[in-house]
Amino acid sequence: MTRTIWAALALAAPVLGPTSSAAQGLPFHTETALTTAFEERGLRVISSYRPRDSVSAVVTPLVILPFAPHQRVTTRVVVPLVYKRLTTSQVGSGAPYSEVGLGDVSVAAKWAFFVRDRLGGTSRLALVAGVSLPTGGTSARFDDGPEAPRPLQLGTGAVNASATLVGTVIRGQWGVSADLGHRRHAAADGFRFGASTRYDLAVGLRLPAHVETIRTRTVQLYLEWNGSIAGRSRTGGNDIGDSGGHVAFLSPGLQFVPLPQLLLEASLQIPVLQDLNGSQLEHGLRPSIGARFLFF
Repeated sequence: MTRTIWAALALAAPVLGPTSSAAQGLPFHTETALTTAFEERGLRVISSYRPRDSVSAVVTPLVILPFAPHQRVTTRVVVPLVYKRLTTSQVGSGAPYSEVGLGDVSVAAKWAFFVRDRLGGTSRLALVAGVSLPTGGTSARFDDGPEAPRPLQLGTGAVNASATLVGTVIRGQWGVSADLGHRRHAAADGFRFGASTRYDLAVGLRLPAHVETIRTRTVQLYLEWNGSIAGRSRTGGNDIGDSGGHVAFLSPGLQFVPLPQLLLEASLQIPVLQDLNGSQLEHGLRPSIGARFLFF
């Protein structure tokens, strides 16, 4: 069976086989262990608004899935366009401040090392490994001259690497995914972002329960918990007291699949836990919209 037919079957009715579970199980923020359908060759565009009091950011990554060398392996390249804005001075320098441009490009690969398919469902475990490259700018300055602090820059200025363990279980119209990942940053110009651990849980429901053909339009509802625990950043060998901490969001989401190769999605991240170190700006509501297109 060719990869093209395999991708089409991934959106068919549950009676066609376990790979139809890929029609359910693609939450907005949580990783999945799936490597078929919309996790194969295609594009994903997301736009997220991320306010923190007087600082706001709009991040629009283009996610490219260039090839799937094996049924259990997929690859991706993420090219983010970033806009950051400061409306009032928080650092004793001129405001407003804004900067727009390319962020840090990342590459990653996902390997589903455990797969147990069944009629109308699947259980999978996968490992996702990635590297982010320092392609984003780090030299932006305020209008009155001083260099903007690193969190206001478009990029981190250093390579960082991550590894994430992911599990997905799908039974008919219900799906659950969870992940646990860790990211570490290299130092650049005496500055190093703190290492971070992410953890996510997503529960999804596909409507209708039974999909007649690959042309059947489906709606998928999700509720996610997205958390991150970050250590303090360091500069000049010393910890930055006002950095790092524990943040978590409750994230309802909605997806609509009007065509076998097109998925439209939206999510709202609601901050429910902000245990930040020192004095830091608090996170606000994070709305996001996106679309995925699968090349058959």
